[in-house]
Amino acid sequence: MPASAGEARLDHNRQVQRPLSVVFSLLAACGGGSRQPPAEKPNVLLITIDTLRADRVGRGLTANLDALAARGTRYTHARTTVPLTLPSHTAIMTGTLPSENGVRLNGDVLKLRPTLAHAFHAAGYRTGAFVGAYVLDRRFGLSGGFDTYDDRVPRGSSGEARLEAERRGDRVADAALAWLAQSSTAPFFAWVHFYDPHAPYDPPPEYLARAHGNAYDGEVAFADAQVGRLLDWLRTSGRASSTVVAVAGDHGEGLGDHGELTHGMLAYDSTIRVPLTLAAPPPIAATLHLAVGGVIDTNASLADLAGTLLQATGVAVPAGMRRGPLGNGGEAYAETIYPRSAGWHALTSLAFDQWKLIASSETELYDVSADPGEAHNVASGRFAVADAARRRLAQLGATRSNAAPVPSDSADRLRALGYVSGTTAPIDESAPNPAHAIAAWNTFERALGRLSSGDARGALPELTMLARGYPDSPVLQATYARALKETGRASQAVDLYRRLVSRWPGDATMYHDLALAAQAAGLRQEAMRAERAALALQPANADASNGLGLLLVQEGEKDEAVRSFERATEEDPSNTVFWTNLGNARRDADDATRATQAYTHALELDPRSADAANGMGVLLVQAHQTAQAIAWFERALAGSPRFVEARLNLGIAYQESGNRDKAIEAYQRVVGDAVPGSRERGAATQLLAALTR
Repeated sequence: MPASAGEARLDHNRQVQRPLSVVFSLLAACGGGSRQPPAEKPNVLLITIDTLRADRVGRGLTANLDALAARGTRYTHARTTVPLTLPSHTAIMTGTLPSENGVRLNGDVLKLRPTLAHAFHAAGYRTGAFVGAYVLDRRFGLSGGFDTYDDRVPRGSSGEARLEAERRGDRVADAALAWLAQSSTAPFFAWVHFYDPHAPYDPPPEYLARAHGNAYDGEVAFADAQVGRLLDWLRTSGRASSTVVAVAGDHGEGLGDHGELTHGMLAYDSTIRVPLTLAAPPPIAATLHLAVGGVIDTNASLADLAGTLLQATGVAVPAGMRRGPLGNGGEAYAETIYPRSAGWHALTSLAFDQWKLIASSETELYDVSADPGEAHNVASGRFAVADAARRRLAQLGATRSNAAPVPSDSADRLRALGYVSGTTAPIDESAPNPAHAIAAWNTFERALGRLSSGDARGALPELTMLARGYPDSPVLQATYARALKETGRASQAVDLYRRLVSRWPGDATMYHDLALAAQAAGLRQEAMRAERAALALQPANADASNGLGLLLVQEGEKDEAVRSFERATEEDPSNTVFWTNLGNARRDADDATRATQAYTHALELDPRSADAANGMGVLLVQAHQTAQAIAWFERALAGSPRFVEARLNLGIAYQESGNRDKAIEAYQRVVGDAVPGSRERGAATQLLAALTR
């Protein structure tokens, strides 16, 4: 199962724009909270647990969540707005539905919308967020209003954005606890996000054993243990009696229900219904009508959580944010437009009374009080109920069209680069309900997992079959092209990508993928055109800026390469690889001072970055400070022992410092470790011969 099951591509059929920096300094006056702030404001701890099914709580896996529920209130029919991480958290943080906030897919960007953090910050709270996955990186817009936004999630060696990149829950808790322990007289609002139950499931052995070998359940138990650490801190610090605590899943996981293994493609309660518990000090609990050990079984939406927390603390609810309280409306809207990436129909759903409607190219209606597994579609016998629900769905937010034309200025730039432009082909309203094609999606997830783990040859047969069977699916076609590239068939991949960008001219990621394939095929000029096309559509595409920078380095365009890497770091400032590439480019442009600044920033983001440490060493060699350079090369090799470029540089530093024996030893290691015919091996061979002749 792939790490990003159900979230395979970053930017399908939409333009991601850089979020604007907005200061909501007058936020307290924007909306009418019903109560004045208390003299001493309570703290707020919001914990979200990714991919946590509602039925995993209260069955022996979640002792800490169960203990919290015993002193708080459980919402047994709480539901997410979207079964994807970023859109769900956006609804939680903004108190709005996807149709209102515009974030409907992972990789979208929240713009110009006040959040919980803005409201609490304006009310005098210190605010901190600690997230466990790149999909919640600050570039997607949720960092506004936070004094601290800790999104230090490890990246791959290329720096490419992988939405499934994650940080384990214990490290997230470590960071959150360090921040919470800081001395301050201000109340705090802390958001802590644990990603662990998300696929692939790989819990620590102790928790796998506790879950009797069930890896998903082991991840749930591990996440619960981290929740326990936070709750323990509240008790030992004396803050438990003055803190409102909310814990929610952001969405569930299919685990085979209705054929769905993961999430994002379907809208059944296995992925829509989530656990939600709210615990508050007695005076606040009374105002919200929360009972100790209480249960609220009306339908509730996570979009109502923000307004409820603000009401609980007496902080004004911003205009446009749903005011709650949780469960007051008795209905819960949800949607997923992600099936469109496979050429299938988007889904909307509405839970109300005992009913739940799911609408696509067909109508499904379930009596979830009598049929919680949603096994019996009764739409044909309950036409009036289904029709009324469809009308309500239209009011709450019909899914947006995916047939928007390419903007005229972008179209002009595409034509200048030699590409056609136009309107993305719309999905037909008769497109299949994804519930009927979920087996194909499971096959895709399996193949994507192999591809992402480096087994492109193992993935190719299934991807070939899927590409032939689903010619209207952007994600299946693009992933097949990627597999062709990674199995050494780059020319075929280029041919396919050319057809894909003609079919879907508004997809910036497709152009970036074309660039990677063209480079692999030795078509450097076409690769540069494709990266420029990606940037014409999406100027904030950091991967395309970085890719263009690498190509410009090869062309010897040093100054333009620097500018391209600078754009990449501006758009993705927490990317260690992009900062290292910027350092390398500035060094090549003889700007040692600013190169040092870039390497230093990279090392602040990731002290273990071997590439950045190697870059610092090279600068010191060039400055004839070989003793200091040796320490940097050794640091690089400590983290990456087979980093042959760093070992070659170490040999050069030893040689320049007069340590002939150490230099010979380093060059010999390079000759033994480097790929035959590589630049490093050739250089080491020549240097070794000069020293030993």
